[in-house]
Amino acid sequence: MNKTIVFTGDSITDCNHMFDAEGLGEGYVRMIQKTLPEDKIVNRGYDGYTASMVSRVWDEICIRYQPDLVTLLVGVNDLSAYLCGGGYGAAGFREQVERILQKTREETDAKIILMEPFLFPWPAEYRNWMEPLADFRRQVRELSKWYETGFVSLWDIFQNAQEQIPAEKLTVDGIHLTELGHGILAEAWMREYGASENV
Repeated sequence: MNKTIVFTGDSITDCNHMFDAEGLGEGYVRMIQKTLPEDKIVNRGYDGYTASMVSRVWDEICIRYQPDLVTLLVGVNDLSAYLCGGGYGAAGFREQVERILQKTREETDAKIILMEPFLFPWPAEYRNWMEPLADFRRQVRELSKWYETGFVSLWDIFQNAQEQIPAEKLTVDGIHLTELGHGILAEAWMREYGASENV
């Protein structure tokens, strides 16, 4: 049975999908579509979006599709806003993500995969972001356990990748991914997707 799978979040998911005739973008979502060509793959990532922004438009970017599976990747923009003196901290971030999860469970039958926000220690300025990011990452991990969602530990995956691959080969700016980085993310998602299908 063909499935409808919605990917949403920030620019890491977006990857210029609005300028793409197929609406898939140039990153991991397109790579996954090539692996799952029979399914309807929907990219609803948006450059600059925080969890609260995603929450406000959740009906439009997720609920209306009544997907079989939805994947969410947010957190870095929330962290950036917080560190710049605006937005909310990790607790506020958790509230926004939980609102999304609750609405999804109440209004769809979709399975959910949460992906963990991540950063690279290159350029060096992001090294100071690592400690506060850990609080945001913990919220996603805890919510995934509480709501029994699928989970992709992107922090661990990219930390492990850097043992063999320099960070500058994985990211263009410490946040956004190279083609190689997107490939690693897509493979990690496919592993979790396969596991969730067997539950």
